Amino acid sequence: MKQSNDFQSLNEKITMTDKEREKVQELINLRMNTSPEIRKATTPRKYYVALGAAALIFMLILIPAIFNNLEKPSDSVVVADEIPAERLEEMLIHYDNNEIIHIEKVDSGVVVFFTYHNKKEKNIEMVSAMFIRKTKSGWEETTESGEHAIIDQADITHEFISPINEDSPFPLIFGKIISSDIQEVLLKKVETKQEIKTEKVISKNGERYWFTFTDIKPDEMFEIHGLTRDGQVIYSIDTLYGNGGSGGSHELLEANPIAENFGLTAEELEVYELLKTEFDTQHLLSLSPISIAKLYVQATLDDERELRYDFYTDRQDMMQLDKEEYLSEMGNSTPEQIRDTFFGIQDGVFHDQGDSGYISYTNLYGQEWGFSMVKEEDGSWAVSFMPIQ
Repeated sequence: MKQSNDFQSLNEKITMTDKEREKVQELINLRMNTSPEIRKATTPRKYYVALGAAALIFMLILIPAIFNNLEKPSDSVVVADEIPAERLEEMLIHYDNNEIIHIEKVDSGVVVFFTYHNKKEKNIEMVSAMFIRKTKSGWEETTESGEHAIIDQADITHEFISPINEDSPFPLIFGKIISSDIQEVLLKKVETKQEIKTEKVISKNGERYWFTFTDIKPDEMFEIHGLTRDGQVIYSIDTLYGNGGSGGSHELLEANPIAENFGLTAEELEVYELLKTEFDTQHLLSLSPISIAKLYVQATLDDERELRYDFYTDRQDMMQLDKEEYLSEMGNSTPEQIRDTFFGIQDGVFHDQGDSGYISYTNLYGQEWGFSMVKEEDGSWAVSFMPIQ
């Protein structure tokens, strides 16, 4: 086969001089020491389209999963050891002019003691205790609570909350110390004579309150004693609570049902009608202090505000309250509140101390109360401002 001239030339021996050979070797060495040029490949446009579609599908799957996890409570949520102030404020938002007195830590949460004003009777202070439970997901309000109103009490108030389940921190007994002479509150079980000490807390404005977590049962009789600084008992009542309101709050049992028999005699009713027409203390001279106190209670029941005010003392050396101020600030007590406070006074005993005196009586719940009175210059008896002792 005949070869082409090109191949023939390749088969021929190549002859170079020494100078030419050195030059060729230099060119070979230069090529070997130089990095080869890398050509950048152009990425196809369809690759970017596929990558964008995949990213979009991934986000459509991931976003719903993220929101679902945010909505579901997690067992890993860290709950603060103390209830946050904003959470507590949220729970108490419906209580007018509320003031937190004390927060007591218990095994399953906290018990918050606070006061607020009655929505209908702005001048009536309510004393309340509420159990707030600590859970894995946060702080939750419960139905376990109790409260009572401060109306005409002069020594100590009290309220009993019993447990509604095994996880409850109750029983709890709490109240307010009103008398400045009482420095300590002591409970005593009637049957076993066991004494139970109480804790005392002071609000920001200097008001004093007391409480104790105890094992007293709702049907167990116990005594509440108010003690002076040196330990002298100056206030004492026997108390028995019955199965009462919702949320574990109990009401006092009626231990003195005859106190319900309140009413005016024919003579008292005649004087009462005269006083409603025109108040004249001469009509009171023939009446006993207890009869005058009964007229005061009847005026309270009938919501005769001006007449009720007229029964108060005029003596300038005694505490006075301006009539206009009294009528504008005085709230409306319910018939139940009047009944619970004053019924039983008709069977009381008057203690004459000269220019003053008081009626000791037992109310519907077996509580011993006092009703303070003052002798006027004309010899008639009048009611002291803040008469309940």
